[in-house]
Amino acid sequence: MGSATHVFVTGGTGLIGRALVERLLRRGLHVTLMLRSGSDARRKDELDDLARAAADTNGSLSGVTGDLCTPDLGLADAGLTALAKAGHCFHLAALYDIDADSDALEKSNVEGTKQLLSALRKARFDGTLHHVSSVAVAGDYSETFTEDMFEEDQGLPHPYHRSKLESETLVRASGLDYRIYRPSGVVGDSKTGAMDRIDGVYFSFAAIKKLAYALPGWARVPVPRIRGGFNLVPVDYVADAMAHIALHDSDARVFHLVDPRPPSLVKMTQMFLAAAGGPRLGPALDLAKLPGMKKTGAMLSMLPSVRELRDAFLSDLGLPSSGLRAMNTKVRFDDANTQAALAGSGIECPPLESYAKTLYRYYDDHLDPMKQRPVRYRRALTAKVVLVTGASRGIGLAVAQSAAEAGAKVLLVARDAAKLDAAVAGIRATGGEAYAHAADLSSFEEVDALAEAVLTQHGGVDVLIHNAARSIRRPVVASMDRFHDYERTMALNYFAPVRLTLRLLPSLIERSGTISHVLTMGVLIPGPYFAAYLATKSALDAFGDSLMSELQHEGIHVSSVYLPLVKTEMMAPVEEYAGRRDVMTPRRAAAMILDGVVDRRRRVMTPAGAYFAFSNRVAPATTSRVLNLIERAFPVGDAPSEFPIE
Repeated sequence: MGSATHVFVTGGTGLIGRALVERLLRRGLHVTLMLRSGSDARRKDELDDLARAAADTNGSLSGVTGDLCTPDLGLADAGLTALAKAGHCFHLAALYDIDADSDALEKSNVEGTKQLLSALRKARFDGTLHHVSSVAVAGDYSETFTEDMFEEDQGLPHPYHRSKLESETLVRASGLDYRIYRPSGVVGDSKTGAMDRIDGVYFSFAAIKKLAYALPGWARVPVPRIRGGFNLVPVDYVADAMAHIALHDSDARVFHLVDPRPPSLVKMTQMFLAAAGGPRLGPALDLAKLPGMKKTGAMLSMLPSVRELRDAFLSDLGLPSSGLRAMNTKVRFDDANTQAALAGSGIECPPLESYAKTLYRYYDDHLDPMKQRPVRYRRALTAKVVLVTGASRGIGLAVAQSAAEAGAKVLLVARDAAKLDAAVAGIRATGGEAYAHAADLSSFEEVDALAEAVLTQHGGVDVLIHNAARSIRRPVVASMDRFHDYERTMALNYFAPVRLTLRLLPSLIERSGTISHVLTMGVLIPGPYFAAYLATKSALDAFGDSLMSELQHEGIHVSSVYLPLVKTEMMAPVEEYAGRRDVMTPRRAAAMILDGVVDRRRRVMTPAGAYFAFSNRVAPATTSRVLNLIERAFPVGDAPSEFPIE
């Protein structure tokens, strides 16, 4: 017979899990955490915090090793004994990542629940199972979704929706005494703002911050009229409510942990804009009432170019396009069971207006990617092997320096051995780990020798950054007897990275590695004079597309980075570029490249790049005509302009 003072918790080191465990400890309970192998190191800070919390209470904290993806959770005798002894089992371990693929969600959320139930049966658990589900089970339901509702013929447009509904189905059919908790979008603590990662509504904060920087607080920004809202709930309320409901009698089985009076989406956005010191929103424009808007909008949304522009625009704002399918602003959630269970406890969900500023300030101080770039880089690159071509100067050197600062083992590749050695010495002088590999990448023999040396000396690579390139600025008509221009650029800019990729591909697959193609904005909107150069970069871009489509399931990621004009030695021979101040620095270009690697972004470009890509796809003939007019108005060399007066 399980003891009401002993509890077993999966997912106890997550955001909700930590808050819940602290509250269980304060109630004097003896908590056993199921931890994955290696969690002692990976989750040291979280476990230390929980240990300190336990020391200040009459409760106790212990741990056993287990894994959702292993039969019966892989629990040894100690784990099964802890389960049998527990009067309550809280199942919080799950994959909450909207960007995760369907297989990963199925494995963690559905198969993980199956293994938990199997372990409970094996341990002859006779207590109460507390399963943390999600309001995502409502899918695309567009009316009020009550706690008694479950399968209501709602659509499930996102794999996350399906995984939560299927896992809840398993719990309902288990034959165990259970309670199911469905939190809405969980945000940080309402009193401190503390949050462990950027997720959900936090993705919008980067866009809010940009808007606040661009416009003063007194300005007003027209917005489309959006009906509905996005239900947010602070983690402290979720944990308080769960701990209270779990340990008190109730005839109800399902509890919605939601804001009972959520603001509209526009009002919510206005609250966060106010916290950032940004402009006010309004007036609201009802675009749906414009003639033909619905049909036109639906048709445009089907165009690949529009979807790509949308994704690029959202990416520039820091918003994940994949998460749009998981949003449902029309549904409302009834929480009658929760309110009845909490009656008289003093526990209630605070209104968002009372803590919106607290959430934003915590984000600004602790989570903002632009401020936290060194932390993100260290987390992703420490001890990783990063190979950078063209690394003795300019962009390549800046990338190598930044990667080394983040704790990566950097392999620098370039032709000039002396400059390469100086670059390596500079990195080592600042405490970085760097190695020089001199090679002429336009030689297939030297590419093969480089790959062999890298595999022999370093065992493989985690990140391969193709930066080395040759640029030629010459009109096509001036190249009719210079075919070698095209051969030379193709050899270094296309064949070399492809050959090196093929030689290192097995090690990249083994390590679920990333390949970064340093391209140019000219790939998005090819202009005059750079035919030889742009053709090679476009070819490499297409190779990356094929590579990603073939090997994404193997963990391979390809990041294509479309750089604008960067102040490097390669641009020095072009007189028109001398003295220009509107060019990007190598350090900023390096940040774009490493952002693509660390954040595993498929395409990285500036807002101008997104605009150019859109215009070239939607109106290619017009775009070509505009570029042709510019070429004729401002010809290369001493040729006269065709439009001198204009």
